[in-house]
Amino acid sequence: MTKETTDEKKTKGERTRERILEVALKLFAEKGYANATLRDIAAEAGCSLGLAYRYFAGKEEMVLALYERLTSELETLAESLPPGTLAARWQAIEQIDIERLVPHRDSLAALFGTALAVDSPTQVLGPTSAALRERVRAVFGKVLDGATDAPKGKVRGDLTTLLYAAHLSLVLFWLQDRTPGQASTKALIVFGGEMLGMLRPALVFPPVTRHLARLAEIFTPLFGKEG
Repeated sequence: MTKETTDEKKTKGERTRERILEVALKLFAEKGYANATLRDIAAEAGCSLGLAYRYFAGKEEMVLALYERLTSELETLAESLPPGTLAARWQAIEQIDIERLVPHRDSLAALFGTALAVDSPTQVLGPTSAALRERVRAVFGKVLDGATDAPKGKVRGDLTTLLYAAHLSLVLFWLQDRTPGQASTKALIVFGGEMLGMLRPALVFPPVTRHLARLAEIFTPLFGKEG
């Protein structure tokens, strides 16, 4: 389906909402999240402040709408991954994910502070985004499910949580990566794939799975739930 066809099927309200969101992300990148007001966003989008409020109760809802969009896109990417080893599938989805985040890099960087603030309603690890976090964690369950060497049993759930934790850490690393073309992030993804490839055969040994379970238990309260 072409972009033109997709756009034609959207209602006027959907197009207006998307325009307001795009303008908001642009102004967040240019002015910073704290300095971009809803009035600024409405004016730049060519609509009244009242209309902007009809679609978004505040800037926080705009940030959550971005999280929702990025989550839906990641779910679609996971569905399109070809079969392969776990290491290959993990490396592929991380490479594709970073590439598709490039247009949003300035906006996401502008949101970095509020996304990590403990008391922020848009905190990526806060209660407001809990459902989205579980959806993203489930993406890495799908990465495991489609792997030709996918482990079984409890280790699968532990590994899902750890892959998700690695994903969030990787995105934060990428946002702060100042190497040309974020070369360090790309090298880190390759390195991670190599390490995962080395780890996979060891998952048949109880001492390894016990340590993996212990690490997953440490991360679970922040990144996801067991299962």
